Amino acid sequence: MDTTPESRSALRRGAIIAACVLAGLMTVWLAAWGIDTAITGDSTRRNVAVLDASVGGLDPQQLAARIDDLARSYDTTAVKVQAPGISMSTDAATAGLSLDVDATLASVDAVDNDVSALARPVVWLNSWFTTTHVPAVMRVDESTLARSPLASIVADTTVVATEPSVTAGGAALVVVQGIDGSVVSLDQLADELRQAAEDSQTDEVRVNVEPQPLPPRFSDADAQALVDLVNVSLREPITVVTGSVTTPVDGATVASWLTVTPTDDGLELGVDPQRVIDGLTAINTVDRPEVPVGFAVVDGAVTTSPGTGAVVCCDPASTSEVIKAITTPGRTATLTMIEAPLVKNPQWAAALGITQPVGSFTTNYPAGQDRAINIVRIAEIIRGTVIEPGTTFSVNETTGPRTEAEGFVPGGIIVNGKLSTGVGGGISQFATTLFNAAFFAGLDIPDFMMHTLYISRYPYGREATLAWPTVDLKITNNTPYGIMIWTESTPESITVTLYSTPWVVGDQTGQTTEEVGACTKVTTERTRTWLSDNRTETDVFIGRYQPEEGVLC
Repeated sequence: MDTTPESRSALRRGAIIAACVLAGLMTVWLAAWGIDTAITGDSTRRNVAVLDASVGGLDPQQLAARIDDLARSYDTTAVKVQAPGISMSTDAATAGLSLDVDATLASVDAVDNDVSALARPVVWLNSWFTTTHVPAVMRVDESTLARSPLASIVADTTVVATEPSVTAGGAALVVVQGIDGSVVSLDQLADELRQAAEDSQTDEVRVNVEPQPLPPRFSDADAQALVDLVNVSLREPITVVTGSVTTPVDGATVASWLTVTPTDDGLELGVDPQRVIDGLTAINTVDRPEVPVGFAVVDGAVTTSPGTGAVVCCDPASTSEVIKAITTPGRTATLTMIEAPLVKNPQWAAALGITQPVGSFTTNYPAGQDRAINIVRIAEIIRGTVIEPGTTFSVNETTGPRTEAEGFVPGGIIVNGKLSTGVGGGISQFATTLFNAAFFAGLDIPDFMMHTLYISRYPYGREATLAWPTVDLKITNNTPYGIMIWTESTPESITVTLYSTPWVVGDQTGQTTEEVGACTKVTTERTRTWLSDNRTETDVFIGRYQPEEGVLC
């Protein structure tokens, strides 16, 4: 479009006027910025906020006071922490979380540090219309956090790492790999709490912490290096001396005893004392068995004698000698035997309540017979035996085979219904005497056998015989007290007395006979009366007698 000189002149005048206006506005803007800056001096720029609280236009003293107020009010801020399986709530002060006054002041003071001199008038102008939020700087006092309820998260989330260990693989050790654990450390909790507080800048802090891996202190390679050294030594047996017993122990057994323990100096080879003790106890007998508290009758009164504990393997501290045996040329471990605590001690004896006779019986025999030697000998072996409550006593188990080496001599016996002679003959009279003492004491007699031929010196249908190992006499203690068997003999008699606390008594209340072929079946009835409530119960004892020698039923 063509322009006339007049129109071009008008345009130039308009541009000049616009430029003048713009220059005037800029002059006013810069003048206003300069005047405002001069007036406000070192006060905070307007429209600046911390935690949504205005701190703009405050001089340094006012700003410090305002930040102090914010710090005090922040103490009540709610803190919620979650970890796997855990959710806890508290407040900032309890958690050791606080607003860092000095650092936050420095942040406010530095709000314009990144603004160039040319841009500052623009920033000043913008501050009239928008708010600049300066994040509060937070800190966590770990000593306070450690005393707070939140500290329990550390323990509750900790899974201890499993250090590498060893197991026996034949005559060698094999590494069992270590396993990572996990933990939320106090440092981690403090860092995440501080970061969450700075990120939220609100009246509630939420933290979600995840446990971090916690590796074992030592690696599987560390364990393997130790195992490689030890396995060379396990190729040959070692010698173990326990008291009077010397035992060669093969590498496989030794390997089963070994352990690896983490120490400050590294993985250390050791032994499990109980494995050593159990292993050697299975191999060897004790040097001295326990001698329990003994019972005796003196002038009609029950007395006790001290017992002694068994001497057994081994002092646990001495089991470390096994390590020396596999690492030194001698390859010998000498372990210290110890006296085990006495199990059947005075307290055990007192609790049995063995105080007075509860059943007694006497049978007679002609003086001077060999059979009397056997009766007296078995009475000596059994004298003082204790039947504990709920247990069963066996004559055969207690005496074992009756042999000449044990002090028995030949005497009369019955074999297949015929009279004969054998070592230990006559001890059935002791069995009959004991049977009757138990009968009248009201004890259970689960196993007995009457003679096949009736012998007139015994109560008819109320007697017992013995034969090794098939014919036994067993007595069960069905009372809450101990039963002590006490025997006394003269040249012409044997007496068995049972001592305990009275609980039950037995009486013969009937007897019947029945002809079975050529033989006679005898049924003897016993009535037992319990002393605590006079309750009664009847049981029977059955046997069969031949009419004469050699007539089998």
